[in-house]
Amino acid sequence: MYYSSIGILAILILFIINFSILVKTSYKKLDDAHRAYKRFLISVAAFYIADILWSPLYILNIKVINFIETTLYFVIMAFSVLFWIQYVILYLKENNLFSKIFLWMGRIFLIVQLLVLIINLFVPIAFWFEEDGSYHTSCARNINLATQVFLCVILEIYIIRVIIKTEGIIKRRHEAIGIFCLNMIIFITLQAIDPYVPYYSIGCLLGTCLLHTFVLEDEKDARREQLESILKVEEIQELELGKTRKMAYSDPLTGVKNKMAYLEDVGSFEQKIEDGFLQDFGLAVFDLNDLKITNDTLGHDAGDKYIQEGCSLICNSFKHSPVYRIGGDEFVVFLSGDDYKNRDKILIEFNQTIDNNLKNGGVIVAFGFADYSTLEEKGFMRLFEHADKKMYECKQDLKAKKLKLLQ
Repeated sequence: MYYSSIGILAILILFIINFSILVKTSYKKLDDAHRAYKRFLISVAAFYIADILWSPLYILNIKVINFIETTLYFVIMAFSVLFWIQYVILYLKENNLFSKIFLWMGRIFLIVQLLVLIINLFVPIAFWFEEDGSYHTSCARNINLATQVFLCVILEIYIIRVIIKTEGIIKRRHEAIGIFCLNMIIFITLQAIDPYVPYYSIGCLLGTCLLHTFVLEDEKDARREQLESILKVEEIQELELGKTRKMAYSDPLTGVKNKMAYLEDVGSFEQKIEDGFLQDFGLAVFDLNDLKITNDTLGHDAGDKYIQEGCSLICNSFKHSPVYRIGGDEFVVFLSGDDYKNRDKILIEFNQTIDNNLKNGGVIVAFGFADYSTLEEKGFMRLFEHADKKMYECKQDLKAKKLKLLQ
């Protein structure tokens, strides 16, 4: 059972280290090269199974079953050679005359091997079993193994030529494929010398471990690094986009949201209202009195400062609400949450501040507030119209108060 133990160990290691490509990854998700490699691994696994069964069946001395199993052994071996050649040609991406010829050599090897095994059913040119169950090999079996060595030598020379032209990580992967070929040359030769030791399985075991470590894992590391690089670029782009968006949606003079942001948010508010997610809220509309007089008498710099002071007054009063500058001296505040709950207190304090500014010569801001819950005709634009109407009433009232103070 020593012979079978090598195959058992080999197939366990094959599935453990290649679980991702054999089981987890769908065949459709793989590129052409890795599809060929998956086929190669499956054929190697099938070969291990055939190798595992050979020893116990040989011990049981069931001639017919032994013959069938040994025939399958060589059939699977021939398929694995073809799949290996396909993988190497596709992986190296050398689409030239040599690669096409070599691929056809792999196909011809498989066809010839199948023909030999069919002939061997009638004439023992590859192997046979004596009446006592003893196993014997013949010239066709040795030619088969010699042909495999020949193919590996040619492929090794071809890979060396490719290695010379490459560099860096890709070169290391190509070198691993070259070492696999060299490894198989050695173990196929040993298998030809002694058919009773599973050298072929040992060679495949060492070779697939080599490919997993220096090709597949190396590819995973490269993809991981590439993904990390892409994520970093996306993070930078997102930050830049955020900065650009902030600039596009911010008023350069006051720093609050501009009219573009207001119009976009109105659409969001209307959708929330329509979906029933927004019920308790209000809108305050503001307009600065005497801005034109300030610009005309003191200049536009003084006018800009006047706008900034008015904006600061609004922001300080409505600390938990978005503030929008929608015109030269027009502002809008959307009240929800804490500011909406405390609206009466906030509006009274704001009104008191404006009255003090009237007496002390500070910035004068007219405002109007509308509560959505009290509207008879629902809709955001209706809400704005009510608030805007009250703001104009307040504006006229403040002008009357100022005129009275001047008298």
